[in-house]
Amino acid sequence: MKSMLKMILSLENGKSTTLSLANPRPDLTEAEVMEALDEIITKKALLVGGSFVAAVKRIYIQDVDDKALA
Repeated sequence: MKSMLKMILSLENGKSTTLSLANPRPDLTEAEVMEALDEIITKKALLVGGSFVAAVKRIYIQDVDDKALA
C-alpha cells in the first residue's frame, strides 16, 4: 500500500493548493507537519500562482492500493 501526506493550504488570494509528499514516515505526527507548515507560512517560503500560503486547511495521510484489472 502506498501512502501520501496531503496538505491542503489556503492562499492569500482566497484559492487553495494541495502539497503531496509520497511515503511519509509511519510515525509522523500532526504537530511535526504543523510546525513545518507554520514556518513556511511565517517566512513566506512558498509562492503558488503569485500568491503566498496564508493558512493550513487540512492535513491527512491517504493510503492507496493499486489493483490490476482482470
